[in-house]
Amino acid sequence: MRPADVAGVAVLATVWGTNFLLVEEALEGLNPAQVVAVRLALGGVALLLLVRATRAALPRKGSTWVKLAGMGLLGQAIPWLLFASGQEEVTSALAGLYTGLTPLLTIPVAWLFLRDRPSPAAIGACLVGFAGLAVVLAPWSGGGDVSLRGQLLCLGGAACYAVAYSYAGRMMKTVDDTKLSLAASQALTAIVIMVPATSGHLVEPATATWLIVVCLVLLGLGTAVAFLVNYWLIARVGPVSASLAFYLIPVVAVVAGVVVRGERLHPNEIAGSVLILVALAALYLWERARDKRAPVAAPAR
Repeated sequence: MRPADVAGVAVLATVWGTNFLLVEEALEGLNPAQVVAVRLALGGVALLLLVRATRAALPRKGSTWVKLAGMGLLGQAIPWLLFASGQEEVTSALAGLYTGLTPLLTIPVAWLFLRDRPSPAAIGACLVGFAGLAVVLAPWSGGGDVSLRGQLLCLGGAACYAVAYSYAGRMMKTVDDTKLSLAASQALTAIVIMVPATSGHLVEPATATWLIVVCLVLLGLGTAVAFLVNYWLIARVGPVSASLAFYLIPVVAVVAGVVVRGERLHPNEIAGSVLILVALAALYLWERARDKRAPVAAPAR
């Protein structure tokens, strides 16, 4: 990859990886539902402004809006709410580590729902990664100082992401709207559904300090920035190389939590993290090798 591509990967990993730190700070004054609602609203507005600026059109088919509603719930509203709820009981570093499981969870999800048979290399990476997950959870320790419930909530969020990616792979084959209009519409449907569903929590008292306001704005704007950089990268270097940012999220989240908030991982979490990162590295390298081996389509005549 060229320097500009490396910079794009760094921006993506930084934006996505520091989101957990921003959520952790925002939870000092707001509850999880309030954090997610503001994040969805600001991100949706930013994306809508981009739609207007680029003169893109929002989807016109009702069936597309229904599909986007499902994607908005699975890819944004529900996992964001699960992670934010989990972060009330676990650190941002640990929550970020659970996001790293998404590529591994996507493999069995794609096999179950799309009948996409995994390769032996992918199965091996999953086994190593899930062994790391077991070490992180450490059910034999009785929970210890870390909330098992908080960890399971974060695991549920990662599972939602995995289902969303598999769902998006199928959905993108049936819609022809621009990626930008789809992202903006997805955010709108998510907020429209989530507001009435969590209205009881949204009206609870909240404290908005200047730091919390800054964190919320960064969360919202980060959604739009990450979307643009992600598709710019995919167009330049392809989806496999662009996905490197996703594999770096756990590293960025852990470093941000340790440096900014002084968070610490327990010995079993460190050991499990190493196993998960090894599995992610192996999976990424295998995907790169597969991408290089893929036959080049013959030019049309």
